[in-house]
Formats: sequence, C-alpha cells, structure tokens
Amino acid sequence: ISGIDALDEAQQNVTMMTLHNAKGLEYDHVFIVGMEEGLFPHRNSLEDSQNLEEERRLCYVGITRTMQKLTLSGARLRDVYGQLSYQVPSRFLREIGDPFLAPTDFAVGI
Repeated sequence: ISGIDALDEAQQNVTMMTLHNAKGLEYDHVFIVGMEEGLFPHRNSLEDSQNLEEERRLCYVGITRTMQKLTLSGARLRDVYGQLSYQVPSRFLREIGDPFLAPTDFAVGI
C-alpha cells in the first residue's frame, strides 16, 4: 500500500510516482523524464540482460499508462557527481523509432 492508493482521481492533480507504482493506472498525460543512457536504463542494468529487460518492461509500463498525450524527455547536459556531462539519449527512444518522436533536438541525436 502506498500514497497512490489513496489518490482521489476526481481531482485534477499532478501525481509523481515511480514506474513500479504506475502499473494498472491510466492518466490523460504522462511525462517520463530522464530518458538517457545510464539513467533509464540505469547504468547498473546495462551489463545484465535480465535487468535491462526489466528496465525495458518498466519503460513499456510507463508508456502504456497514457490515454491522450505522452511526453518523453531527457537532458542533453546533466550534472553528474559535480561534473557537467553530455548525455546519450536512451536506447529505449531508438527502439520506439523516429516515426513516433517529435522532431526535437534531443530526438535528432538518437
């Protein structure tokens, strides 16, 4: 049981949650942030095919929670342990494919 279980869906609120908590729920608008290699999928999952597949399933869960509009975003430049670092777009974005992605600077770098 989590705080999401007490959510009043009749109210118009922004709800932040993990992808694990999103299973079985649906929303008009879904934002998935951090679509960068090493973040999503997490760097600890990159060397283990089972963990990578679990991350891929979580991505699918998040994507399929939306009823109207889905926004996937990632940073081009991120502060990582006190150092600015250029980020590589998530492999999951490549797997979705360009026909479904808006022509943004981030998507162009895929």
